[in-house]
Amino acid sequence: MPSTVLAWIVAGVVCAVGCTEATAAPATAIFPFEIYDTSGEPPRPDLTERLAMATRVLSEALEKTGRYSPIDLGPFSADVAATSPRYLCGDCFLPIARRAGAAYAVASVVHKVSSLISSMDIWILDVSSGAGVAHLNGQIRGDTAEAYEHGVRFLVRNRLPPDTPSGDDAAAK
Repeated sequence: MPSTVLAWIVAGVVCAVGCTEATAAPATAIFPFEIYDTSGEPPRPDLTERLAMATRVLSEALEKTGRYSPIDLGPFSADVAATSPRYLCGDCFLPIARRAGAAYAVASVVHKVSSLISSMDIWILDVSSGAGVAHLNGQIRGDTAEAYEHGVRFLVRNRLPPDTPSGDDAAAK
């Protein structure tokens, strides 16, 4: 009799794990961070690496919420590059996200005002409708990798709505 109880417990655990995996997070196209620099200062030599790092941190942080599953946009790299600057293109990146099979698209920009003050904006859009799902924004202090990383983590942790709202509840891009 004890082995039957153990079998039921094991079956329950297997079912629970299987049920969790069946509700995977929706595919999300996370486009690279861009810079909008109005500082008049010369660009720092590590800017490209810093923006790539911020994109990786954003991807990891969104995935960690369990609500987004980042997909590889590598096969679309030429198309992604052609949409730059995405913060001015009127959602021109959504067709790429659709072709990649994403349910959500994420576009982000750092607006550098000076080496001390920048703002960071992250837009999450529903790919099928183009409706805004969330707009995370805030200021960061410093023009360093640490400031960018801290800014991204802060925005996802503190400004991402607790659950995915409908497009009516979010600020559209």
